Amino acid sequence: MMTQQQLPLHIEGLDEYQSKVIDASPAWLKAFRQRSVGQLSHLGIPSVKDEEFKYTSLIELSNKRFQLAGHHKLTEETELRDFVDKGDIDIVLVNGVLSPELSDLRGLPKGLTIISFKEAAVHFPTEVEASVSKMTANDPKAFLYLNQALFLDGVFIKLADRAVIEPLVHIIHVTSGTEENTVLFPRTLIHVGAGVQAAILESHVSFAATPSFYWSNALTDVRVGNDAVLQYCKIEAESPYAVHTGTTRVWQERSSSLDLFSFAHKAHLVRNNLTVLLKGEGTNTIMNGFYALDGQQHVDNHTLLDIQQPHCTSYQLYKGILNGASRAVFNGKIYVHPLAQKTNGYQLNKHLLLGKDARVDTKPQLEIFADDVKCTHGATIGQMSDEELFYLRSRCINKETAVRLLSRGFIDDIVNTIKNASVRLKLNRLLAVKFPEVKL
Repeated sequence: MMTQQQLPLHIEGLDEYQSKVIDASPAWLKAFRQRSVGQLSHLGIPSVKDEEFKYTSLIELSNKRFQLAGHHKLTEETELRDFVDKGDIDIVLVNGVLSPELSDLRGLPKGLTIISFKEAAVHFPTEVEASVSKMTANDPKAFLYLNQALFLDGVFIKLADRAVIEPLVHIIHVTSGTEENTVLFPRTLIHVGAGVQAAILESHVSFAATPSFYWSNALTDVRVGNDAVLQYCKIEAESPYAVHTGTTRVWQERSSSLDLFSFAHKAHLVRNNLTVLLKGEGTNTIMNGFYALDGQQHVDNHTLLDIQQPHCTSYQLYKGILNGASRAVFNGKIYVHPLAQKTNGYQLNKHLLLGKDARVDTKPQLEIFADDVKCTHGATIGQMSDEELFYLRSRCINKETAVRLLSRGFIDDIVNTIKNASVRLKLNRLLAVKFPEVKL
């Protein structure tokens, strides 16, 4: 039964989909997905009456009748080739289905396994089941159950203990050939073994030239083993007519280091839920993010850093530039459990408003139940400094160039925190569309 906090969701062809896709899953996965389908019967899309969606209206999703995306042969191969870089390990999924012919799956480095989710459910059932059955306090349940019940396939990446992977591992979720009001469910599962060193980029992109509305509801689970060092970045560059709702969950074990970056760029509406659970003692976590918005774009970032063990350090910085009548929402929480003594946590959210009608709602939060910790948080929202503009204008730099220079300074401050050069290059290419290189 729907509550006032939920909006109805309409997806056509569920019975046929269940008989063709869900019933073909291994027994344990079939039962799990059927339970998720059962949960959907009394769950709808969250409304603004839900506190966690107070500033993000999803009424647009409720007003449409969606059809499920099917597997589609990629027609934008030229655009894909322009997006990737030589030397990376590219893993391409089209509408949620792994494409071996477009991916680099031959001659993989020692210790790296890349297979489809369907294969992983058969060959690694214990590891896969242990991950997909978990819940966190930051999960939007409707989006989680939707993905678990209705994903077509996905990718499973396993990095063996003590593997050192030099090239960037690039997961590319491409939306292609979708008709109006299509919904799809990208699924990614990453297992990083003990002592591993690696960099992983996950991109959600669309190269289609024709405008059509679609909804991408993605789910990514990452497990980081003891003493591992992982750089992980997520890029959202969907169609400007699309809605992207992404749930990313990370389980971080003892003495591991995680350098995480989130970038939202192109979709009409984005809701990112990011949860990092510090399950082991002595972890180090960096959670940074950036979003560049224009027009009527809307980006909502909900993050939870759940610190469960002592001697953990964390640093979080999210920055956004807003032009036009765009809107950003940031809700970041650091939760420190009673056992997590000697914890050091820092959180900051900063916004630069270029548009007179741009709007920001920000709510950094600390919930601390340990008494020997150092935790701080803060938020700033401001326009471009008149003094800085005057300084540049007084040196014969026109206003447009001055604004671009100052904007790039605000951007580079956080983009340059990304250690992997290939990831930085890709982000700067995307940013060049909105903030072209300034030549004086």
